[in-house]
Amino acid sequence: MLSVSTPALEQLHSSLLSSDNTNKCFRLVPKDESTLTLKYMEFEDSDETFELKGRTVLALPEVLVAYCEHKNLDIGTDGGLELA
Repeated sequence: MLSVSTPALEQLHSSLLSSDNTNKCFRLVPKDESTLTLKYMEFEDSDETFELKGRTVLALPEVLVAYCEHKNLDIGTDGGLELA
């Protein structure tokens, strides 16, 4: 299972505060063959989801669960999100 730090969840949550659409969150999706990116979009029932303060802030598509099984999403040294 993907591990997501509390600071990363807080950063994602604060980015969603201006949106009233609770059906949308940040979803990890492939950007190209070797890169993942976050997109603001609706999450799917089959997604693994991460919540903070009662709101889904991050969704991981079922096809990426195995790839992210031992990875951690956290805040990097530059202040941005980092998947390691």
